Amino acid sequence: MDCTFTAPSRKARPKKRRNCANIGGASNIQVHIGQLDAMMQHLTNHSEVAEEGADVQAQPQFERETETTTSKLSAIIANANGNNSTKSMVLPPQDHVLPVIQIYLKDFNAVLPLFDANALLQLVHDCYNVGPLQRDPVAWAAINVVLALAQRYTPVDSHNVPSSTECINRAESVLSKVMLGDIQLLNVQVLVGMVMLLQASQDLQPSLILIATVMRLAHAIGLHDRSYSAHLDTVQAKQRACVFWLAYILDKDLSMRSKQPSIQIDDDIDLELPSPTAIEHQVGDWSNASDSGIHSGFITTADGTVQMNYFVTRIQLAVIEGGIYDYLYSTRSQKHSPNERSHALRSVACALQQWKASIPPEFSASAAIMRVPSGMLHFIGALHSTTLACTTIVNQAHAWDAEWVASLRRYGRQGIVPRLPQQWEAVVDEARDLMVLLGVLGMTDSWNFW
Repeated sequence: MDCTFTAPSRKARPKKRRNCANIGGASNIQVHIGQLDAMMQHLTNHSEVAEEGADVQAQPQFERETETTTSKLSAIIANANGNNSTKSMVLPPQDHVLPVIQIYLKDFNAVLPLFDANALLQLVHDCYNVGPLQRDPVAWAAINVVLALAQRYTPVDSHNVPSSTECINRAESVLSKVMLGDIQLLNVQVLVGMVMLLQASQDLQPSLILIATVMRLAHAIGLHDRSYSAHLDTVQAKQRACVFWLAYILDKDLSMRSKQPSIQIDDDIDLELPSPTAIEHQVGDWSNASDSGIHSGFITTADGTVQMNYFVTRIQLAVIEGGIYDYLYSTRSQKHSPNERSHALRSVACALQQWKASIPPEFSASAAIMRVPSGMLHFIGALHSTTLACTTIVNQAHAWDAEWVASLRRYGRQGIVPRLPQQWEAVVDEARDLMVLLGVLGMTDSWNFW
C-alpha cells in the first residue's frame, strides 16, 4: 500500500535583515572605535586577573584610577553609540571650577599649551550660560578633560569638584560625539588630552588607538599644514600648531615605547617649530584669573636667570624618538645590512648627544633639584625619564636587545663576563642622576614618566 504519512514541514526562519545603513558607510574613525572597544575589553579581563590575590593598597593611586577608568570605556562607548539622546551634562558650580582651571592654565598648560587661555575661559563661560541639556557635548568633554589634567598634575582639595577618574568617565561618555561629529580644533584638543591621561597606563593599546584617531582628525582639518591656517589670525594659527605638536610628541613617544610605527610621517609636516622666545598671553579680566603673563612652553629657574623652552625641547626629542624606531626597529630597517644599521645607530646616537648638549645645565636631572621650582620638577623628571629610555636603546643596554640579554644569561649560568654596551658608564651616571630626581619627586606611578 502507498505510504500516506508525511512529515510536517519545518517553517523556514526569516533571514536577518542586514543593516543597510551601515554597509559602505562606516568611516575609518568608526573602525577605530570598534578596535578601541575590543582593546578595552581585553584590558578589563587582564585587570581582573591581575587583581586576584594582589594587595590593592600597594598599587599607586594613579594606576588604580587608570585601570578603573579604562576598564569602563568599552561599555561607555557602546552606550554612547546606541543612545541618540544626550544625557544631562552637569558641571560643578562655576566658582569651584574656575580656580581649578586657572591652576591648570598657570601650571600644566603653560608648559604644554593644549588650550589657549582666553579661548578656554570663554568656552567655560559659554557652557555655564546654558542649561545642562543645551550644552555642547564636545565643550562639556573639554572642561572635564581640563579638570582631570589639573588634578593629575596638582591634586585639588575640594569636595565640589569631581575626581580625575570621574572627569575622564564623563568625557568618555560622549567619545563617539567627539570623534564622529563636526570635527573642529576642540575635538582634537579633547582627544589629545585623553591620550595624555591614558598613556600612563601599563597597557598602551587604548592610547595607541586613540592617538591614531587624533592624527587622522588632525590631518582632516589640516593641523599639519600651514596653508590651512593662512586665513587665521596669529593666535588661532599658533594654537592649531601647538595642538598638532602635542599630538606629534605623543605619537612618536608611544611609537618608541610600543615598537609600533607612528602615524605621522615627518616629510608631510609643513609647520615651523614654536618660537624659541617667550610670548606672554594675558588672561581676560572678566574671569578673575591672574593678570600675569604666561610664558607658553617655558620653564624658568627659581631665580629667574635661565629659561628653557620645554615644549620645543620635547618636540626635538620626539623627532629623535621617531628616528630610533625608524632606524632600529622598523621592518624597513631590518632589511638593511649590518653596516647600514650600524651607521644609522651612530646617526641617532649623534643626534641624541647634540640634543643633550643643547639643554642648559641648570635643567639637568642633578642640578634641577636645586635650581628649578618644585612645581616644575615633574616636567624635568618626565623629560629625563624619556631621555634615559632613548639612551639605553641607542646604547643597546635594554631588555629589547637580544644580544645584551643573552650575554647576561650566559653570565648567570656560565660565569662568562658580558661585554658592556657602548657608553656604559655614561648610561649608569644618567640613570643615577634620574633616580635622585625621582626620589625628590616622591612619585612612583607611570604618570611621572611622561
